[in-house]
Amino acid sequence: MRRFLDITRPHWLIVFGAAGFFAAGFAFSTYNLFHLTMANLHFLQKYGLTAIKEGALSQSFEVGIGGAFSLFCYLGFKVYEGELVQRFRRWTTPNN
Repeated sequence: MRRFLDITRPHWLIVFGAAGFFAAGFAFSTYNLFHLTMANLHFLQKYGLTAIKEGALSQSFEVGIGGAFSLFCYLGFKVYEGELVQRFRRWTTPNN
């Protein structure tokens, strides 16, 4: 498992592809997430218990799960981006 999580081993193109995958996942999962959250909160505030009976509370949990997935994708992107930046700096630094 430890070897699987070691991102310093794969070719830079694989690391670049993984960073792109996480960036796309972040973009798709956050698309319209803010507006959906605000509409759901407004619906809960305006209609209260009726909104809960209609499923607004379960939708709030779904929005929370979407937010957690977005955070996961963002953190994954930042990890792979950091690895790419380190490799680029090692590549551009002249050997003394």
